[in-house]
Amino acid sequence: MRVGIASDHGGFVLKDQVAELLRSSGHEVVDFGAHELNPGDDFPDFVIPLARAVAAGQVERGWRSAEAEWAHPLQRTKLRACGPDSSTMCSPPTRALKTTT
Repeated sequence: MRVGIASDHGGFVLKDQVAELLRSSGHEVVDFGAHELNPGDDFPDFVIPLARAVAAGQVERGWRSAEAEWAHPLQRTKLRACGPDSSTMCSPPTRALKTTT
């Protein structure tokens, strides 16, 4: 399976670990970044290209991680603000890595 992965600085180390796990399981990994550890990077810069690749069928599945998902009650990115007082629909925090075959 061809799997795209993406993360900001908060998920940088985990992204590399997931990529290795996927490769060792026989999957092709397409890494959308971040490609270097940069505390000032912004999650949408990596996840939007990943989402477009999934939608276009360039990768079969996508995996993403962001430190902001579990560390901050209000996350602000280039997309929108997500928080307890926001009317924006936000995805729930990632609790565990799930793999499918």
